[in-house]
Amino acid sequence: MYDLAIIGSGAAGIASARHALKYGLKTILFDRNRADFGGTCLNRGCIPTKFFLNSSKLGKTWQESFSKKNDIIEKIKKDSFNYLEKAGVKICFADISFIDEHTLMAGKEKIEAKNIIIASGSKPKALLRHPKCIFAEELFSISNLDDNFLIVGAGYIGIEFSSLLNRLKKKVTLIEKQENILPVFDSAIVGRLKIILEKYGIKIETSADLKNYDLESYDRVILAVGRTPDTGGLDIEKTGLFFDKGGWIKTDNKMQTNIENIYACGDVTGGRLLAYVAEAEAQVCIENIMGRKESMNYRGIADCVFSIPQIARVGIQETEAKEKNLKYKILRTNFLKFSSSYVYDDQDGFMQVLVGEKDTIMGASIISNYAAELINIFSYAICNNLDINSFRKCFFIHPTISEIIPAHLRAAA
Repeated sequence: MYDLAIIGSGAAGIASARHALKYGLKTILFDRNRADFGGTCLNRGCIPTKFFLNSSKLGKTWQESFSKKNDIIEKIKKDSFNYLEKAGVKICFADISFIDEHTLMAGKEKIEAKNIIIASGSKPKALLRHPKCIFAEELFSISNLDDNFLIVGAGYIGIEFSSLLNRLKKKVTLIEKQENILPVFDSAIVGRLKIILEKYGIKIETSADLKNYDLESYDRVILAVGRTPDTGGLDIEKTGLFFDKGGWIKTDNKMQTNIENIYACGDVTGGRLLAYVAEAEAQVCIENIMGRKESMNYRGIADCVFSIPQIARVGIQETEAKEKNLKYKILRTNFLKFSSSYVYDDQDGFMQVLVGEKDTIMGASIISNYAAELINIFSYAICNNLDINSFRKCFFIHPTISEIIPAHLRAAA
């Protein structure tokens, strides 16, 4: 019998296996096939997306990037696979299904485990079937791009793919059924981003109904309308495990399901569908399996949309602060007043910081070519309960984009 069986070899599954090694747990890691090892993020999601985006900023063509993409993915995959295997994790590629809460069927073999972590991830949500429609992640299997794209869904994925294709000089129409793009961000912030993206040539239409669009007038239609849990074929119902209305696995803040020995982490729980969040949840799973009673804390976890420019946020946003009747003030600045924005061509940059009663930093939103890097400073501040006075003695290197943060907060302190 194994101490731990992990279903899924994406970010959550691999992180679970790595952390289990620290405690000497006899571990087996499952996935359908080697091609899926590494999960969506590595094979079809954030790694290829950001690689293509960065390559486009460097002036490289789609074909140039496409020829290197698989080599990069395979290098990352091989290193991770070899590390786990050499460290003693049994890696098994087979179709997996539950027999009961301690027993799995892997192909034709029964596997028993004291504890099970479900980390099977998520998959794109299907909206319609049409010869011209593909899921966003399928674009990375196409070596030659078309010229005229309709992108359905202006969430994280839709926005990133719009920027990528626009950078590659493709005609892009982005439609969203909600009133705003990126509905999870404050409307004032995304309103700014929308103006910038439209300035670069992306046609954006909100409150849009797909039925009003002639799909035949586009070369390719990219579906980016959300994701669903990837639990098909697992026969989880045999365990009596609870799901929510969307089919996501229910867990408590210890990442434990209603079945004592079964945990779940990553996308399959329907929380923050981010690889680094999945890794943090995986660590919490292992700690609780070891009886250490650790809880998942999402406070201070930032997220970023890798558009051009990027948009990032962390902590409490203005909409949430209003809903909770919290006392706050907002410190806003554009980057035009800082010389470094001209040095690094970041004049569209904008920052909004929410400050609490005792000048504590409650949250932040940033639009910048470097937003993903800058927001980490605010993540650190929130996780460590820093206030704006903490930045008074901070003098970052000049000229850098990051120096804008202490300069802005000093002026307001």
